[in-house]
Amino acid sequence: MGAEWEIADAWVFAAVSGSGPEDGGTLARVIGAADGINHAILTEDEFVRAVPRLVAAGLIGADAAADRYWHTAAGRAIAERWHRRGLFAWAEVVPPALRGTGEPAGGSFALPAGAFAAAVREYLSAG
Repeated sequence: MGAEWEIADAWVFAAVSGSGPEDGGTLARVIGAADGINHAILTEDEFVRAVPRLVAAGLIGADAAADRYWHTAAGRAIAERWHRRGLFAWAEVVPPALRGTGEPAGGSFALPAGAFAAAVREYLSAG
C-alpha cells in the first residue's frame, strides 16, 4: 500500500489562502487560520510534511523565502466547495478531495531556521 493523505495535510490545505504569491498568506497567517478552524496550533513537522505533498498534487503554491502560501486554481476549486458548506465543513470536504487526487507524492520542504517558531510567536502576540 502506498502513502495516504493525512488529516494534517487537509488541515494545512484548509489554512492556506490566496490565489498567488501576491495575496498568499504568511506562515503566521496560515498558523492562525489553522488554529481558527481546528482549535490547535500546527506543529512544524505537520506543516513541512504537508506542504510538499500539497504542492506536488498541484493544490497549493509555496515560497518559504518570500513567506507566502496560496491555493492554485485546482486548490481554489476544492476550497470553494468547502466554503459553500461552511467554515467547519473542511473536515468533511477536504480529506475526500485530497484522496481524489491519488496518492500523495513525497518531497522535501524546509523553512529557514527558526521561521516556524517565529511565526507562532507572531500569531500568538497578535491575538
